[in-house]
Amino acid sequence: MPRACLTARVAALAAVCAVGTPVAIATASAAAGMPASTTLAESAAPGNADNPGVGAVSGIESKIIPLSSVPDGTASPTTTLSGPIVRTPASERATVRAGGTAAVAATSTAQGFLGIATEIDTIPDLSGSVADPDTPLLHLLRNLSPGAPLLLRLGGTSGDDSWWPISGIKERYLYTLTPRWGADVRGLLTALGAKAILGVTLKVDPKINAKIASAEVADFDRYVGASLIDDFELGNEPEFYPLDVVTGRVRGHYTFADYGKKFSNVASVLGGAPLAGPGSGSPHWLPKLGTILSDMPSRLKLATVHAYAMKNCSRITHLSVSEFFARASIHGLADSIHATVKAAAIHGKPLRVDEINGVSCGGKAGLSNSFAEALWALNVLPALWQAGVQGVNFQTVVNSREHIQMNFNQMITAKPSASGWSVSVEPEYYGLLTFAGAAPAGSHLLRISDPSLAHFYQFAVRAPDGSERVVLTNVGSVARTIGVTASGTRGTGSLSLLSAKSLSATAGTTLAGQSLSSRTGQLTGTPSLTLVRPNAKGVYAVRVPAHAAAILTLSA
Repeated sequence: MPRACLTARVAALAAVCAVGTPVAIATASAAAGMPASTTLAESAAPGNADNPGVGAVSGIESKIIPLSSVPDGTASPTTTLSGPIVRTPASERATVRAGGTAAVAATSTAQGFLGIATEIDTIPDLSGSVADPDTPLLHLLRNLSPGAPLLLRLGGTSGDDSWWPISGIKERYLYTLTPRWGADVRGLLTALGAKAILGVTLKVDPKINAKIASAEVADFDRYVGASLIDDFELGNEPEFYPLDVVTGRVRGHYTFADYGKKFSNVASVLGGAPLAGPGSGSPHWLPKLGTILSDMPSRLKLATVHAYAMKNCSRITHLSVSEFFARASIHGLADSIHATVKAAAIHGKPLRVDEINGVSCGGKAGLSNSFAEALWALNVLPALWQAGVQGVNFQTVVNSREHIQMNFNQMITAKPSASGWSVSVEPEYYGLLTFAGAAPAGSHLLRISDPSLAHFYQFAVRAPDGSERVVLTNVGSVARTIGVTASGTRGTGSLSLLSAKSLSATAGTTLAGQSLSSRTGQLTGTPSLTLVRPNAKGVYAVRVPAHAAAILTLSA
């Protein structure tokens, strides 16, 4: 078989399985609404409905392949590719150039970079029980961390509002933890080969908090299993705690030193338990993370913070999908997190954004379930990677009986029935899936040129197998062709799309023409790929439809 054909098959299969590598951190495009760039060359290649100007590839075996079972860059001997090949014109010039490794660590193979954050009381509503596990959910979660154990965060508000009952103490909590709950979580983590960050209360009377927290940690270890617990996160967003639960006083205000004192007092009775904190997301606290850490125990294992692109905590707030792509929502957000990474590093602590989403305070209908949030998620992840975070956990909740107010950040919905579990996802999940497939564990972020293309975001990654992937996101209303070059690659590449009808679409999202099966939690349908042949200068003409992301996969 000619080398070019073999290269194309390997690259294309990597795109089909969503297990590969994208390419480097992209700089943010201009804000939505700017005139489209006039410097981009147009392609004369034949078109189809999904990708104008680029023909679809047919003849791909339609068998569903679990992402976790396919090694990066491994081609199935039964998989064949046929169909039109887009040949890049000799005159095509590179607009985006991916080069050497960026000045940021590769994603860890010991722990997943991308994970999920959910509330303690969503188990087993989301995951099922040991006797009746939600297998489709296992696939959804496993898909997000190819090549490394998933890190699941169970906590948030419920971390402070749940407890393991203690004889002689009468405290009112929203959720009571039980041995059965512990067994269900243990079953979930074992099935996934995952670990968890578990929330422990810090929001009760300081006279009894240490006793309650000590009992929580002991029972988490007993019923979930110490080997499955990565960290215990003491408290959730303590900046919003009432004064009396921190200091015991009714009047006045509490300082960082007050918070650090309470955290240290509780930590002192937890032995050698691995601790995380402060779990803060306030714009008033995050710039002071260094000061906060100075008042916390030196044995703190992990610094944790929260991040949301937009705030929806006021009735007079007016938000739109275009705000997902304002600079403040991606690179501005990453810049603020980079400052916390540096502050944590001074204290010798890694930092994880263990709660993040597009819209805070329960999200917003029409935004939190829109395709725009999928494209935002796809591009904020490499920006946070560039910022130096250890990892990121995207929030999903369950609108159960305990949640009185509707929460639109329910990215994953699971339902049991007599015929088995079924799952559904909001468009945002597809953005996470695209990133996970592009950047499996051990991937390196690549440097990328800054063409300042209006309406465009771009990043590039090199996978452990040496393949590279360039991801181009067009949030504008006009399709464009981008000339792309990548380091050391000359062979035929494969092109797939993350797309929907519009940025405001709440359904119909596809990745490489495929959608997720509610019964399996895996992509199903015939993959839609295009083979792109570079010109003599090594330039690939990549057609990016309006409101879509194009993923160009290039074999080593």
